[in-house]
Amino acid sequence: MNKQEIKGKSKSRRGRLNEARGVLTEDPRLERHGAQQRVEGSIETFVGEMRRRVGEMVERLGTSIKA
Repeated sequence: MNKQEIKGKSKSRRGRLNEARGVLTEDPRLERHGAQQRVEGSIETFVGEMRRRVGEMVERLGTSIKA
């Protein structure tokens, strides 16, 4: 897991908490903000995961070329 994945998961969790707080306090603005944070965090996690996988593929390719 790389830093971008960790940051994305953290942002997603914060968004989920803010969204729930918005629902409980009946604050639609906080609820929307939390939903937006959750989606941004999910996207950031996905991009981080893809970067990691591409890096792993490049390493495997380098190892197979070397052999």
